[in-house]
Amino acid sequence: MPDPDGLQAPPPARSEPTPEARSSAPAWREPTRSLTLRWGTYRARWVAGLALIVVGTACVLATTAYSLPFLLAGSIMQPAGWAVLPSTIGRRVAVVVPVLGFTWLMLGGAGFAWCYAILLAAWLLVRLRPLPTFAVLLLPIASSLVLPHFVSTYQQGWITILTSTVVVVGSAWLARAGAIAVDSWQAVRTLRNRPDRLDAPRP
Repeated sequence: MPDPDGLQAPPPARSEPTPEARSSAPAWREPTRSLTLRWGTYRARWVAGLALIVVGTACVLATTAYSLPFLLAGSIMQPAGWAVLPSTIGRRVAVVVPVLGFTWLMLGGAGFAWCYAILLAAWLLVRLRPLPTFAVLLLPIASSLVLPHFVSTYQQGWITILTSTVVVVGSAWLARAGAIAVDSWQAVRTLRNRPDRLDAPRP
């Protein structure tokens, strides 16, 4: 109904969702759990895939001129891990060759520590992490810039491996927390814009 003075009243402001409304939003779950698996169970494939990736990468990094069989074993186990890990087939296939190639480069020492960022990027891609969480790739890159100042000999390579591994694992958990935050924000935003809310403005 028009205002007698010819002025239109401003629409009522939208209120923020109450804590009860926020709690009614669906709980976060790993995006890969929503995929239909053609074989195996999610838990078994996740554990087996992660174990193969970790052990395979460790075998490659343990390779020396006197332990070349480790290189062969790691080069088989790591791709197998990515193949087993629950995800879309396109993402699993896309990461196999780049990750294995950059893992070989890690044998070059602290100067190639930035290659750990490629391994982390592959993990985020296969785990279906949202794009904003890829900002954590800056952490292993920053670590790779610092390590050469402290690691100068081949015998100190374990420092590079240990430090970079801790940074990558921490970054992966940070990305997971970021994915939960992004999903929660999107859920609250969707809830705020629902047309059937009781406090929504009426036409």
